[in-house]
Amino acid sequence: MTAVLLQRESKQARWSRRVAVFAAQVVIISVLLHRFDLLGTKVATNLLGFGALGGLLALALAGISLVRIWSQGLLGGGHAIAGVAIGLALLAGPLWYVPDLLTRPKINDITTDSQSPPQFEKIIAIRGKDANTTGYSGDRLAELQIQAYPDIRPMVLERSAEETFDLAYEAVTKLGWEIISERKPDGNQTGQIEAVARTLLMGYPDDIVIRVSAGTGEAKIDVRSASRYGEHDFGANAKRIRRLFTEVKAGLEKGERLALDVALAKRAKVTRDQAKKLRVLRAKAKREEEARIAVLREKARAEELKRLTELQLENLRIEQGLALPGIQGEPVPTERPRARASNRDPYKFWQQFGE
Repeated sequence: MTAVLLQRESKQARWSRRVAVFAAQVVIISVLLHRFDLLGTKVATNLLGFGALGGLLALALAGISLVRIWSQGLLGGGHAIAGVAIGLALLAGPLWYVPDLLTRPKINDITTDSQSPPQFEKIIAIRGKDANTTGYSGDRLAELQIQAYPDIRPMVLERSAEETFDLAYEAVTKLGWEIISERKPDGNQTGQIEAVARTLLMGYPDDIVIRVSAGTGEAKIDVRSASRYGEHDFGANAKRIRRLFTEVKAGLEKGERLALDVALAKRAKVTRDQAKKLRVLRAKAKREEEARIAVLREKARAEELKRLTELQLENLRIEQGLALPGIQGEPVPTERPRARASNRDPYKFWQQFGE
């Protein structure tokens, strides 16, 4: 007879894997449905909480099963390990927020101006009935915010209200927030932008309103970021305001660099034009100088030719024994008279001479 060794499998290990897989499916489906606006936020949040409890239960069952497998030599180690892995993955999200939950105040509405916070207008119509109210709680929130986020203050720029509004609008666009409404500043009327930002994974909506007001030679940006759901924002609204101001500063530096580049390009163009004009003037002066030198050379050549001609004529006249014209006191050679034949008797001449 052949002996058959029968080994039992740990039921806790098997159920650990089953519970973990089921909880993971619930979490994945709830995330996808909420991301595509097919599931309400509160329902999706409750399902995520259910998934976290499922992960915790899977870890507990896996722990029990591992103890029994070690002590009793049962099968099911693979199921237990799968339950541990999936359970830890399900608990990773909630555990990530535990430090913020313990260190940050329980507030969900942050603003740079607690005395006169920007007010939501168009966003009120798209908020659900189960969403938080848009009213600002006042001194209680302001005191907690100052203690937790003392750096959240208005941004003042030495720019016009129109330029500041454009910078804020560009920053919102770069951050990928959904713009609900916009109103540009006009005279004494402040500019305002209302937008919705969504979290990366779940797509939870948070509402933002940006107010741009004009001052004397400057403009001020006030921001309010409020969670649409939940009582604790885990510091997300303050981070969102900081990101906005960082983008505005980046846009401001970009504009200054662009203006500097334009000024440098303009200055370089002026320098090139001046250099070109100088080259043209130098070429013109060179041509004029060359023309003047050519005229002088031609004139000198003509004078030299005239002088040589006169010298040749003078030499010719000298050779011919002629006086040069125009010289005063020079004796003019005359032709000697020819001797005439005398008709007188020579004897009489000498006779007279002797007398």
